[in-house]
Order: sequence, then structure tokens, then C-alpha cells
Amino acid sequence: MPAMDTDDKDAFKPVEERTLLEVGSDSTDARVPDDTSVKMRLGQVLLTKELGHGGMGKVYRGRHIGLDVAVAVKTMGAHIAGDATARQRFLREARTAARLDHPNIVRVLDVNEQDNVPYIVMEYVDGTDLSALLKQHGALDGMAVLKVIAQVADGLAHAHAANIVHRDIKPHNVFVSRDGRVKLGDFGLARAVEATTELTMPGAAIGTAHYMSPEQAGGHELDQRSDIYSLGVTAWHLITGAPPYKGTTPVSIAVQHVNSDIPYERDKFGHIPDAAVYLLISMTSREPARRPGAREVCDRLTQIVAQSGGTTRLASLDELLKHGSASEYVPAAPTPPPPGAPQFQFSAPHAPMPTPMPLPAHVASSDMNNMLLWIALGLVAFVLLTIGGCAVFLAMS
Repeated sequence: MPAMDTDDKDAFKPVEERTLLEVGSDSTDARVPDDTSVKMRLGQVLLTKELGHGGMGKVYRGRHIGLDVAVAVKTMGAHIAGDATARQRFLREARTAARLDHPNIVRVLDVNEQDNVPYIVMEYVDGTDLSALLKQHGALDGMAVLKVIAQVADGLAHAHAANIVHRDIKPHNVFVSRDGRVKLGDFGLARAVEATTELTMPGAAIGTAHYMSPEQAGGHELDQRSDIYSLGVTAWHLITGAPPYKGTTPVSIAVQHVNSDIPYERDKFGHIPDAAVYLLISMTSREPARRPGAREVCDRLTQIVAQSGGTTRLASLDELLKHGSASEYVPAAPTPPPPGAPQFQFSAPHAPMPTPMPLPAHVASSDMNNMLLWIALGLVAFVLLTIGGCAVFLAMS
């Protein structure tokens, strides 16, 4: 990456030598000092640096001696390695990810154990995760985000074709190398759709509340469409700089995903093509049947980016950090939603009010009956008042 001006305190500081792999989805990834070096060998891998640790174990950078390539190694914590369920989950992650071979998915190279401690050897990607970029930079470049989401969707389409649901799509699990390669990692919560045995850690929330689909929050059975919702919310966060809902507890956030449609104000999304906004709206629909598949998301974003004269490949990590893209872009007049799009509109503070949705038949019928009842009561009151008035008039005369 190019050298940064040391006087610019707000400039993006690259995350040096940091892992691109979360240690455990049910824990917070704790970074270690940059000078933390180790000298340890696991099988064919020589570990050189500890990169992070969490509730499930540690992640190291190392070098595979036989392959002569840099790798990331996730080791299981010795304090939980004796737990049979935990070991099953850890090994399941390796076996699940090992089934996937795609440019946009972190590859698993080996899984083994040493001194009764399991470990997974994965490709090392020199760059950072999108959660770190958000914390250091805020909202990312809108068009570059669309490129990232297209690449993640491409990887997801490959996983979904193998009947694997990730179940934990979020910025922390999307990684971008310095040369612009996008990778989806951490399949710690993934499992095959047809699997019947649950292997979750006690008390673990399956997914992160900010990006959790309504059906996931409700504890229902999941399929590939849940990943699409989480990917759409991830895009929302990357474009705006914050997740759509706030709350003091994970439950309060999850409830909002269940009960509310995610808002899309034009002042936040006007700098990206309307076609992309309508796609995000469909991806984050509370009704799974209305969400597109991962392959459709990838294809449509590829087409949208191509219409702007580009491709979905990032030139480098810096492309996500372009300044002023939102303020300098003058949005075109709103375009109508595509056929089959959800009924709620791309909302805009100064745009015409959207066409109201037609009332369901039972609601319309009920309202009509209520109106007729009030008319009848009004007529009865009018007749009674008329009779009363006549009686008063006759008595006075």
C-alpha cells in the first residue's frame, strides 16, 4: 500500500500482519501486539507469529514447509480440546470449508492434531477484514462495496450449490487482500442443509444479532436465503458506516429485524445506482421467498458495475477507501422498482410519497362493513333527532 502522510491523523492505517480469520464466531477476536513472535512447529507448518486469540483458541501466522507458502493456523484452546462437542464443531468447520474450492472463499489446506490439540491450516491473505476497515475509516466507497458484495455472493453461490449455509455473514468474516482479492472465511457456524445433528456451543448465538435474518432470530430452520439477508445487511453497514438497528442487547436488535423493514433513505443510498438499492431491498426482505439467490445477486451486481464501466475486481484495498464518493455523486432521478420487487419503496426524504399497497381482501371487506355500520347509526341518530324536534315543536305550539 502507498505510504500515508504522517500528518493526516484520520488517514487509514493498514492492519499490519493481522489475521484474516476470526478465532471463533461466539467470541470477540482479541488482537495481540505486533511484536508477538513464536517459534513452534505443527506438522509441516512452522509458526512464526501469534495473530489473535478468542474463546475457541488462537490463530497464528506460519509457513508451510512442504508447500513453501504463508499460512494461517487456527488451533483449538487446550482448555476446551477435551470437550467432545467442541472438538466436533472445530473439526466440522475444517471439513465443511475443505469441501469448498473457490477464489472467494478462504481455502483449508490441512486439518490435524498435535499433543491432543486439533488445528486447521488455511491460506493466509495479506490484508484486513472489513470490520477493521469500518472501525478505522467509517463508511466505505459505495461502488467498491458493490464489487465486494458481488465477489462474496460468488463464493456463497459455490457454497450454496454444495448445500452449505454459512450462517454468520458479517463484515468481520469478509476479508480483502492488499491487491484487492475478496475472501469469505470463518465457516465455524456453517453446516450442510441436510444435516440433522446440531453441533453448537452452549449459549452460542447462531450468527451475530446485527446481521441476523428474521428467521434466524426466531430460531427457525435456516436455508441459503438466510445468508442472503445477512449479506444484504452487511452491504448496508459498509455503505452507511453503521448497522441498520441499534440496541442495548442482542435480543433487542434481533427483535427489530423480526418486526421492521430495513429503511433505505435516499440521502444514505443516493450515491449508488437505484438498481443496486432495489437489489439490496429484496435481499433484506423479511420474507425469505422474496430474496434472490446468491448467483442472481452476483450476476445482477456484475451487470450494474459493468454499466458504470467497471468490473467486480478491486484494483487494490485502497479502492474501498476513496473519499468523497457520496458527496460528489449527483444521483439521477429515482427509477421505478423492477418487476417483482418488494412493495415498499426506496424511501427518500424529499421524494414523492410511494404508492400505497392495496389492502388485503379481508381488510378491505372489514373496513367496508364498518363504514356501512357508521352510516346506519348516523341515519338512526338523524331520525331520532328529527322526531324529537317535532315533538318539542308540537308541545310549544
